[in-house]
Amino acid sequence: MVNLSKNIRRKNISFTTKSYQKMKLKDKYIFRSYNPVFPQLFKSEKARLQKILGKDVLIDHIGSTAVPGLGGKGVIDISVTTPKINWPEICKKLKNLGYEYKKKGAEREKERLFFMANLPDEEFGTRLYHIHLSYPESPEFKKEIGFRDYLRSHPKEVKNYAKIKMKAAKEAQKFTSKNKMRDTYNQIKKNFIEGILKSLNYD
Repeated sequence: MVNLSKNIRRKNISFTTKSYQKMKLKDKYIFRSYNPVFPQLFKSEKARLQKILGKDVLIDHIGSTAVPGLGGKGVIDISVTTPKINWPEICKKLKNLGYEYKKKGAEREKERLFFMANLPDEEFGTRLYHIHLSYPESPEFKKEIGFRDYLRSHPKEVKNYAKIKMKAAKEAQKFTSKNKMRDTYNQIKKNFIEGILKSLNYD
């Protein structure tokens, strides 16, 4: 079992925005096989978050590392859900926990706010964690959970999506522009994701 707290002490890495290390662009758009340690990494970070954010805040594991067998970039994506009235307080607490707020534009931020941090990791030294701060009625939150749950119960679709993600990562690596890499990666995955969401009546 991974002891995240033990890792933190041993590596002497503090959870502050000053210690935040940016992932190299070429390392961001890659495909790694699923690692069975992902659920434990989430559970360890969830416990740390819940202690500070409070028991009334809903914390879920989302993204590729939340789906057994999928694989992807190896980022631990975490959904933090609470009524919007609580967002200012939660934002301050996330900053104190070492998460850096990343602007995504006014329109997108009506539904959720985005944070990221590199935290100690036994396999790579540090691993990227994302937090998606949303509210219970948010359509984006419901889509994330619905998409995750669908894949968890449809192993054949997990295999199909893994192939698409591998192709997306390979194609993104052909570019050096951050925007071009991001757009290429997302565009290749788009039809699959939208197809699943449509079947779940989230179109």
